[in-house]
Amino acid sequence: MSSGTRPRGRRVLLIVSGGIAAYKTPELVRAFVAAGCEVQVVMTPAAAAFVSELSLATVSTRPVRKRLLDPEEEGHVGHIELADWPDLVVVAPATADLLARATAGMADDLAATVLLATRAPVLWAPAMNTNMWRHPATQANLATLRTRGAEFVGPDRGQLACGWIGEGRMIDPPLIVAAALARLRPPARGPWTGKRVLVSAGPTRTYIDPVRFVTNASTGAMGFALAEAARSAGAEVTLVAGPVELATPPGVRRVDVETAEQMFAALEGELSQGPYDWVAMVAAVQDLEIDGGAARKLEKAELLARLPTFGWRAARDILAALTARFGRGAPAGTPRSRFLGFAAQTVEDGPEDRLQQELIRLGEAKLRAKGADAIFVNRVGAPGVGFASATNAGLLLTRDVDAIAVNASGPPIAKAALATWLLDALAAA
Repeated sequence: MSSGTRPRGRRVLLIVSGGIAAYKTPELVRAFVAAGCEVQVVMTPAAAAFVSELSLATVSTRPVRKRLLDPEEEGHVGHIELADWPDLVVVAPATADLLARATAGMADDLAATVLLATRAPVLWAPAMNTNMWRHPATQANLATLRTRGAEFVGPDRGQLACGWIGEGRMIDPPLIVAAALARLRPPARGPWTGKRVLVSAGPTRTYIDPVRFVTNASTGAMGFALAEAARSAGAEVTLVAGPVELATPPGVRRVDVETAEQMFAALEGELSQGPYDWVAMVAAVQDLEIDGGAARKLEKAELLARLPTFGWRAARDILAALTARFGRGAPAGTPRSRFLGFAAQTVEDGPEDRLQQELIRLGEAKLRAKGADAIFVNRVGAPGVGFASATNAGLLLTRDVDAIAVNASGPPIAKAALATWLLDALAAA
Protein backbone atom coordinates (compact mmCIF):
# COMPACT_ATOMS: atom_id res chain seq x y z
CA MET A 1 0.00 0.00 0.00
CA SER A 2 1.46 3.38 -0.96
CA SER A 3 2.24 5.94 1.70
CA GLY A 4 -0.67 8.20 2.59
CA THR A 5 -3.45 5.85 1.44
CA ARG A 6 -5.97 4.16 3.70
CA PRO A 7 -7.96 0.98 3.23
CA ARG A 8 -11.51 1.74 2.23
CA GLY A 9 -14.25 1.55 4.82
CA ARG A 10 -17.12 -0.84 4.58
CA ARG A 11 -19.56 0.51 2.02
CA VAL A 12 -23.12 1.16 3.20
CA LEU A 13 -25.81 2.30 0.78
CA LEU A 14 -28.55 3.94 2.83
CA ILE A 15 -32.00 4.08 1.25
CA VAL A 16 -34.20 6.70 2.91
CA SER A 17 -37.92 6.37 2.20
CA GLY A 18 -40.79 8.73 2.93
CA GLY A 19 -41.67 8.40 6.60
CA ILE A 20 -41.46 10.85 9.49
CA ALA A 21 -38.54 8.86 10.93
CA ALA A 22 -36.44 10.08 7.99
CA TYR A 23 -35.59 13.12 10.11
CA LYS A 24 -33.26 10.82 12.10
CA THR A 25 -31.21 9.77 9.08
CA PRO A 26 -28.50 12.49 9.28
CA GLU A 27 -27.75 11.13 12.77
CA LEU A 28 -27.71 7.62 11.32
CA VAL A 29 -25.26 8.63 8.58
CA ARG A 30 -22.98 10.30 11.14
CA ALA A 31 -22.98 7.12 13.23
CA PHE A 32 -22.02 5.01 10.21
CA VAL A 33 -19.21 7.40 9.29
CA ALA A 34 -17.96 7.41 12.89
CA ALA A 35 -17.85 3.59 12.72
CA GLY A 36 -15.52 3.81 9.71
CA CYS A 37 -18.09 3.21 6.95
CA GLU A 38 -18.43 4.93 3.62
CA VAL A 39 -22.05 5.97 3.09
CA GLN A 40 -23.95 6.67 -0.10
CA VAL A 41 -27.52 7.93 0.38
CA VAL A 42 -30.42 7.22 -1.97
CA MET A 43 -33.69 9.05 -1.29
CA THR A 44 -37.17 8.24 -2.54
CA PRO A 45 -39.15 11.23 -3.84
CA ALA A 46 -41.33 11.19 -0.70
CA ALA A 47 -38.32 11.25 1.65
CA ALA A 48 -37.56 14.83 0.62
CA ALA A 49 -40.68 15.92 2.51
CA PHE A 50 -39.11 14.83 5.81
CA VAL A 51 -35.34 15.38 5.53
CA SER A 52 -33.09 17.74 3.61
CA GLU A 53 -31.00 16.44 0.73
CA LEU A 54 -28.33 18.99 1.68
CA SER A 55 -28.15 17.63 5.25
CA LEU A 56 -27.58 14.07 4.05
CA ALA A 57 -25.05 15.12 1.40
CA THR A 58 -23.12 17.13 3.99
CA VAL A 59 -22.83 14.38 6.61
CA SER A 60 -22.11 11.64 4.06
CA THR A 61 -19.73 13.83 1.98
CA ARG A 62 -21.36 12.41 -1.16
CA PRO A 63 -24.07 13.76 -3.44
CA VAL A 64 -27.44 12.20 -2.66
CA ARG A 65 -28.96 10.13 -5.47
CA LYS A 66 -32.70 10.57 -6.07
CA ARG A 67 -33.62 10.04 -9.70
CA LEU A 68 -33.69 6.79 -11.61
CA LEU A 69 -33.12 8.46 -14.98
CA ASP A 70 -30.42 10.98 -14.08
CA PRO A 71 -28.72 12.31 -17.25
CA GLU A 72 -25.49 12.90 -15.31
CA GLU A 73 -25.31 9.28 -14.15
CA GLU A 74 -27.20 7.03 -16.54
CA GLY A 75 -24.53 7.21 -19.25
CA HIS A 76 -22.70 4.82 -16.94
CA VAL A 77 -25.89 2.89 -16.11
CA GLY A 78 -25.73 4.64 -12.78
CA HIS A 79 -28.43 2.70 -10.98
CA ILE A 80 -26.56 -0.58 -11.64
CA GLU A 81 -23.29 0.95 -10.46
CA LEU A 82 -25.09 1.98 -7.28
CA ALA A 83 -26.45 -1.55 -6.81
CA ASP A 84 -22.98 -3.07 -7.25
CA TRP A 85 -21.18 -0.57 -4.98
CA PRO A 86 -22.18 -1.47 -1.38
CA ASP A 87 -21.17 -4.21 1.02
CA LEU A 88 -24.55 -3.71 2.70
CA VAL A 89 -27.80 -1.94 1.82
CA VAL A 90 -29.66 -0.39 4.77
CA VAL A 91 -33.26 0.80 4.33
CA ALA A 92 -34.18 3.29 7.07
CA PRO A 93 -36.91 4.19 7.48
CA ALA A 94 -38.46 1.30 5.58
CA THR A 95 -42.07 2.22 4.86
CA ALA A 96 -44.89 -0.20 4.16
CA ASP A 97 -44.96 1.11 0.59
CA LEU A 98 -41.30 0.38 -0.13
CA LEU A 99 -41.54 -3.04 1.52
CA ALA A 100 -44.48 -3.87 -0.74
CA ARG A 101 -42.77 -2.62 -3.88
CA ALA A 102 -39.57 -4.54 -3.09
CA THR A 103 -41.58 -7.71 -2.43
CA ALA A 104 -43.30 -7.34 -5.81
CA GLY A 105 -39.95 -6.79 -7.53
CA MET A 106 -40.94 -3.38 -8.84
CA ALA A 107 -38.41 -0.95 -10.30
CA ASP A 108 -40.45 2.24 -10.47
CA ASP A 109 -37.95 4.53 -8.78
CA LEU A 110 -34.23 4.54 -7.98
CA ALA A 111 -34.61 2.96 -4.52
CA ALA A 112 -36.75 0.05 -5.72
CA THR A 113 -34.47 -0.50 -8.73
CA VAL A 114 -31.36 -0.68 -6.56
CA LEU A 115 -33.09 -3.17 -4.24
CA LEU A 116 -33.98 -5.32 -7.24
CA ALA A 117 -30.51 -5.15 -8.80
CA THR A 118 -28.20 -5.39 -5.79
CA ARG A 119 -26.43 -8.58 -4.76
CA ALA A 120 -25.49 -7.10 -1.38
CA PRO A 121 -27.34 -8.15 1.78
CA VAL A 122 -30.23 -5.87 2.76
CA LEU A 123 -31.04 -4.74 6.30
CA TRP A 124 -34.46 -3.14 6.77
CA ALA A 125 -35.44 -0.81 9.64
CA PRO A 126 -39.26 -0.66 9.37
CA ALA A 127 -41.24 2.41 10.41
CA MET A 128 -45.00 2.80 10.04
CA ASN A 129 -48.34 3.01 11.85
CA THR A 130 -49.15 0.07 14.12
CA ASN A 131 -52.12 -1.05 12.03
CA MET A 132 -50.01 -0.95 8.87
CA TRP A 133 -47.29 -3.00 10.59
CA ARG A 134 -49.77 -5.62 11.81
CA HIS A 135 -51.70 -5.84 8.54
CA PRO A 136 -51.52 -9.32 6.98
CA ALA A 137 -50.21 -7.82 3.73
CA THR A 138 -47.23 -6.24 5.50
CA GLN A 139 -46.54 -9.40 7.51
CA ALA A 140 -46.69 -11.47 4.31
CA ASN A 141 -44.25 -9.07 2.64
CA LEU A 142 -41.85 -9.38 5.57
CA ALA A 143 -42.02 -13.18 5.39
CA THR A 144 -41.35 -13.15 1.64
CA LEU A 145 -38.36 -10.84 1.96
CA ARG A 146 -36.95 -13.00 4.77
CA THR A 147 -37.05 -16.05 2.50
CA ARG A 148 -34.94 -14.05 0.05
CA GLY A 149 -32.32 -13.36 2.70
CA ALA A 150 -33.41 -9.93 3.99
CA GLU A 151 -32.83 -9.10 7.64
CA PHE A 152 -34.77 -6.71 9.86
CA VAL A 153 -33.96 -4.56 12.87
CA GLY A 154 -36.95 -3.25 14.77
CA PRO A 155 -39.46 -1.76 14.75
CA ASP A 156 -39.66 -0.48 18.29
CA ARG A 157 -42.80 -0.09 20.36
CA GLY A 158 -43.63 3.42 21.56
CA GLN A 159 -45.24 6.75 20.79
CA LEU A 160 -45.80 7.13 17.04
CA ALA A 161 -46.11 10.35 15.07
CA CYS A 162 -49.79 9.59 14.37
CA GLY A 163 -50.50 9.60 18.11
CA TRP A 164 -50.81 5.83 18.44
CA ILE A 165 -48.76 3.84 20.93
CA GLY A 166 -47.60 0.49 19.63
CA GLU A 167 -45.21 -1.28 17.28
CA GLY A 168 -43.98 0.68 14.30
CA ARG A 169 -41.49 3.22 15.62
CA MET A 170 -38.15 3.09 13.79
CA ILE A 171 -35.48 1.70 16.06
CA ASP A 172 -32.85 4.21 17.20
CA PRO A 173 -29.86 4.90 14.89
CA PRO A 174 -27.17 3.41 17.22
CA LEU A 175 -29.04 0.08 17.21
CA ILE A 176 -29.36 0.15 13.42
CA VAL A 177 -25.61 0.73 13.14
CA ALA A 178 -24.89 -2.08 15.61
CA ALA A 179 -27.05 -4.48 13.58
CA ALA A 180 -25.36 -3.38 10.36
CA LEU A 181 -21.86 -3.81 11.77
CA ALA A 182 -22.77 -7.26 13.05
CA ARG A 183 -23.88 -8.12 9.51
CA LEU A 184 -20.67 -6.71 8.02
CA ARG A 185 -18.40 -8.36 10.57
CA PRO A 186 -17.92 -12.12 10.16
CA PRO A 187 -19.16 -13.99 13.27
CA ALA A 188 -16.56 -15.37 15.64
CA ARG A 189 -15.53 -18.96 14.99
CA GLY A 190 -16.17 -21.44 17.76
CA PRO A 191 -18.32 -24.44 18.69
CA TRP A 192 -21.47 -22.59 17.56
CA THR A 193 -20.15 -21.44 14.19
CA GLY A 194 -22.53 -22.57 11.47
CA LYS A 195 -25.03 -24.00 13.97
CA ARG A 196 -28.72 -23.16 13.70
CA VAL A 197 -30.47 -22.00 16.88
CA LEU A 198 -34.18 -21.28 17.33
CA VAL A 199 -35.20 -19.30 20.43
CA SER A 200 -38.62 -18.45 21.85
CA ALA A 201 -38.84 -15.54 24.26
CA GLY A 202 -41.25 -13.37 26.20
CA PRO A 203 -44.85 -13.93 27.32
CA THR A 204 -47.97 -14.76 25.35
CA ARG A 205 -51.47 -13.36 25.80
CA THR A 206 -54.89 -14.94 26.18
CA TYR A 207 -57.52 -12.35 25.25
CA ILE A 208 -60.75 -12.00 27.24
CA ASP A 209 -61.97 -9.22 24.96
CA PRO A 210 -60.12 -6.95 22.49
CA VAL A 211 -58.56 -4.86 25.27
CA ARG A 212 -58.17 -7.30 28.18
CA PHE A 213 -55.93 -10.32 28.35
CA VAL A 214 -54.27 -12.75 30.74
CA THR A 215 -50.48 -12.92 30.63
CA ASN A 216 -47.46 -13.25 32.93
CA ALA A 217 -44.49 -11.22 34.15
CA SER A 218 -41.95 -12.32 31.53
CA THR A 219 -40.00 -9.45 29.94
CA GLY A 220 -38.21 -11.61 27.34
CA ALA A 221 -34.79 -10.52 28.62
CA MET A 222 -33.40 -14.04 29.11
CA GLY A 223 -34.50 -15.28 25.70
CA PHE A 224 -33.18 -12.18 23.92
CA ALA A 225 -29.88 -12.51 25.80
CA LEU A 226 -29.58 -16.13 24.69
CA ALA A 227 -30.37 -15.23 21.07
CA GLU A 228 -27.76 -12.47 21.09
CA ALA A 229 -25.12 -14.68 22.71
CA ALA A 230 -25.73 -17.48 20.18
CA ARG A 231 -25.43 -15.06 17.27
CA SER A 232 -22.24 -13.57 18.73
CA ALA A 233 -20.87 -17.11 19.05
CA GLY A 234 -21.37 -17.66 15.32
CA ALA A 235 -24.77 -19.35 15.16
CA GLU A 236 -27.56 -18.56 12.70
CA VAL A 237 -30.36 -17.49 15.03
CA THR A 238 -34.12 -17.13 14.62
CA LEU A 239 -36.03 -15.54 17.51
CA VAL A 240 -39.78 -16.02 17.96
CA ALA A 241 -40.83 -13.26 20.36
CA GLY A 242 -43.99 -12.57 22.28
CA PRO A 243 -45.12 -8.98 22.96
CA VAL A 244 -42.07 -7.35 24.56
CA GLU A 245 -40.42 -3.94 24.27
CA LEU A 246 -36.93 -5.14 23.38
CA ALA A 247 -34.76 -4.37 20.37
CA THR A 248 -33.91 -7.22 18.02
CA PRO A 249 -30.35 -8.43 18.71
CA PRO A 250 -27.98 -7.60 15.83
CA GLY A 251 -27.91 -10.26 13.13
CA VAL A 252 -30.88 -12.18 14.57
CA ARG A 253 -33.97 -12.92 12.45
CA ARG A 254 -37.09 -12.11 14.47
CA VAL A 255 -40.70 -13.30 14.21
CA ASP A 256 -43.23 -11.47 16.41
CA VAL A 257 -46.30 -13.20 17.86
CA GLU A 258 -48.90 -12.49 20.55
CA THR A 259 -50.80 -15.64 21.48
CA ALA A 260 -49.69 -19.15 22.37
CA GLU A 261 -51.21 -20.55 19.18
CA GLN A 262 -49.34 -17.97 17.11
CA MET A 263 -46.11 -18.91 18.87
CA PHE A 264 -46.70 -22.61 18.25
CA ALA A 265 -47.47 -21.97 14.58
CA ALA A 266 -44.32 -19.88 14.13
CA LEU A 267 -42.08 -22.48 15.81
CA GLU A 268 -43.73 -25.36 13.97
CA GLY A 269 -43.28 -23.51 10.70
CA GLU A 270 -39.57 -22.98 11.34
CA LEU A 271 -38.95 -26.61 12.30
CA SER A 272 -40.98 -27.92 9.35
CA GLN A 273 -38.44 -26.33 7.04
CA GLY A 274 -35.55 -28.33 8.52
CA PRO A 275 -33.92 -29.24 11.84
CA TYR A 276 -32.18 -26.82 14.18
CA ASP A 277 -29.14 -27.82 16.23
CA TRP A 278 -30.84 -26.44 19.36
CA VAL A 279 -34.29 -25.06 20.05
CA ALA A 280 -34.27 -22.96 23.24
CA MET A 281 -37.81 -22.66 24.58
CA VAL A 282 -37.30 -19.68 26.87
CA ALA A 283 -40.76 -18.14 26.39
CA ALA A 284 -43.15 -18.09 29.33
CA VAL A 285 -46.18 -19.35 27.42
CA GLN A 286 -49.54 -18.48 28.97
CA ASP A 287 -50.92 -21.88 29.97
CA LEU A 288 -54.62 -21.01 30.02
CA GLU A 289 -56.87 -20.52 26.99
CA ILE A 290 -60.44 -19.27 26.96
CA ASP A 291 -63.51 -20.44 25.06
CA GLY A 292 -66.08 -17.77 24.45
CA GLY A 293 -63.97 -14.65 24.63
CA ALA A 294 -65.81 -11.50 23.65
CA ALA A 295 -65.43 -9.97 20.19
CA ARG A 296 -66.04 -6.47 21.59
CA LYS A 297 -64.94 -4.63 24.68
CA LEU A 298 -67.04 -5.61 27.68
CA GLU A 299 -68.21 -2.94 30.07
CA LYS A 300 -67.15 -3.53 33.67
CA ALA A 301 -70.49 -4.84 34.92
CA GLU A 302 -70.88 -7.11 31.91
CA LEU A 303 -67.33 -8.38 32.33
CA LEU A 304 -67.94 -9.32 35.96
CA ALA A 305 -71.15 -11.09 35.02
CA ARG A 306 -69.62 -13.05 32.16
CA LEU A 307 -66.32 -14.07 33.77
CA PRO A 308 -67.81 -17.15 35.48
CA THR A 309 -69.30 -18.28 32.15
CA PHE A 310 -66.05 -18.28 30.21
CA GLY A 311 -64.73 -21.75 29.46
CA TRP A 312 -61.13 -21.87 30.69
CA ARG A 313 -58.98 -24.76 29.48
CA ALA A 314 -55.33 -25.78 29.49
CA ALA A 315 -53.39 -24.39 26.56
CA ARG A 316 -51.35 -26.57 24.24
CA ASP A 317 -48.04 -27.74 25.75
CA ILE A 318 -45.85 -26.26 23.03
CA LEU A 319 -42.58 -27.85 24.11
CA ALA A 320 -44.04 -31.35 24.46
CA ALA A 321 -45.86 -31.04 21.14
CA LEU A 322 -42.72 -29.95 19.30
CA THR A 323 -40.41 -32.57 20.82
CA ALA A 324 -42.93 -35.27 19.89
CA ARG A 325 -42.78 -34.24 16.26
CA PHE A 326 -39.30 -32.79 15.80
CA GLY A 327 -37.25 -34.01 18.78
CA ARG A 328 -36.81 -37.20 20.77
CA GLY A 329 -40.31 -38.38 19.97
CA ALA A 330 -39.96 -37.96 16.22
CA PRO A 331 -40.31 -41.09 14.05
CA ALA A 332 -37.12 -43.01 13.34
CA GLY A 333 -35.24 -41.60 10.39
CA THR A 334 -36.67 -38.10 10.83
CA PRO A 335 -34.03 -35.34 11.21
CA ARG A 336 -34.26 -34.29 14.84
CA SER A 337 -33.66 -31.03 16.66
CA ARG A 338 -32.38 -30.88 20.23
CA PHE A 339 -34.58 -29.00 22.69
CA LEU A 340 -33.73 -26.90 25.74
CA GLY A 341 -36.66 -26.14 28.01
CA PHE A 342 -36.92 -23.54 30.78
CA ALA A 343 -38.82 -24.18 34.00
CA ALA A 344 -39.39 -21.45 36.57
CA GLN A 345 -40.36 -22.99 39.90
CA THR A 346 -41.41 -21.69 43.29
CA VAL A 347 -39.69 -23.50 46.16
CA GLU A 348 -40.13 -22.83 49.85
CA ASP A 349 -37.20 -21.29 51.67
CA GLY A 350 -34.84 -23.64 53.44
CA PRO A 351 -31.22 -24.85 53.50
CA GLU A 352 -29.41 -24.40 50.18
CA ASP A 353 -28.81 -28.11 49.64
CA ARG A 354 -32.51 -28.88 50.18
CA LEU A 355 -33.52 -26.12 47.76
CA GLN A 356 -31.17 -27.53 45.14
CA GLN A 357 -32.46 -31.06 45.58
CA GLU A 358 -36.04 -29.86 45.18
CA LEU A 359 -35.14 -27.98 41.99
CA ILE A 360 -33.42 -31.09 40.65
CA ARG A 361 -36.50 -33.21 41.44
CA LEU A 362 -38.81 -30.75 39.70
CA GLY A 363 -36.40 -30.38 36.78
CA GLU A 364 -36.07 -34.13 36.22
CA ALA A 365 -39.85 -34.48 36.14
CA LYS A 366 -40.16 -31.65 33.62
CA LEU A 367 -37.30 -33.00 31.51
CA ARG A 368 -39.00 -36.38 31.07
CA ALA A 369 -42.54 -35.03 30.72
CA LYS A 370 -41.55 -32.57 28.02
CA GLY A 371 -39.34 -34.94 26.05
CA ALA A 372 -36.54 -32.33 26.07
CA ASP A 373 -32.79 -32.93 25.84
CA ALA A 374 -32.00 -30.32 28.49
CA ILE A 375 -33.86 -28.07 30.88
CA PHE A 376 -32.83 -25.01 32.86
CA VAL A 377 -34.70 -24.79 36.14
CA ASN A 378 -34.61 -21.84 38.50
CA ARG A 379 -36.54 -20.35 41.41
CA VAL A 380 -38.98 -17.51 40.93
CA GLY A 381 -40.20 -15.26 43.69
CA ALA A 382 -36.68 -14.99 45.09
CA PRO A 383 -34.44 -11.88 44.90
CA GLY A 384 -32.16 -11.64 41.87
CA VAL A 385 -33.67 -14.45 39.79
CA GLY A 386 -36.59 -15.01 37.47
CA PHE A 387 -39.02 -12.59 35.86
CA ALA A 388 -38.33 -8.84 35.64
CA SER A 389 -34.86 -9.25 37.16
CA ALA A 390 -31.56 -8.22 35.54
CA THR A 391 -29.92 -11.37 36.90
CA ASN A 392 -30.71 -15.06 37.00
CA ALA A 393 -29.31 -18.37 38.23
CA GLY A 394 -30.33 -22.01 38.30
CA LEU A 395 -29.55 -25.58 37.34
CA LEU A 396 -29.06 -27.01 33.87
CA LEU A 397 -30.14 -30.65 33.57
CA THR A 398 -29.03 -32.51 30.45
CA ARG A 399 -29.63 -36.11 29.52
CA ASP A 400 -28.18 -38.74 27.25
CA VAL A 401 -30.44 -41.82 27.14
CA ASP A 402 -31.43 -42.13 30.84
CA ALA A 403 -28.44 -40.45 32.49
CA ILE A 404 -29.13 -36.93 33.74
CA ALA A 405 -26.28 -34.51 34.43
CA VAL A 406 -26.75 -31.45 36.63
CA ASN A 407 -24.70 -28.29 36.22
CA ALA A 408 -25.26 -25.33 38.56
CA SER A 409 -24.72 -21.79 37.27
CA GLY A 410 -23.73 -20.48 40.69
CA PRO A 411 -24.99 -17.24 42.31
CA PRO A 412 -27.16 -14.82 40.32
CA ILE A 413 -25.34 -13.22 37.39
CA ALA A 414 -26.38 -10.91 34.56
CA LYS A 415 -28.66 -12.66 32.09
CA ALA A 416 -26.21 -12.01 29.24
CA ALA A 417 -23.48 -13.79 31.22
CA LEU A 418 -25.85 -16.63 32.05
CA ALA A 419 -26.68 -16.99 28.35
CA THR A 420 -22.99 -17.46 27.55
CA TRP A 421 -22.69 -19.99 30.38
CA LEU A 422 -25.64 -21.95 29.02
CA LEU A 423 -24.19 -22.05 25.49
CA ASP A 424 -20.84 -23.26 26.83
CA ALA A 425 -22.59 -26.00 28.79
CA LEU A 426 -24.76 -27.07 25.84
CA ALA A 427 -21.77 -27.13 23.47
CA ALA A 428 -20.16 -29.68 25.78
CA ALA A 429 -23.34 -31.71 26.29
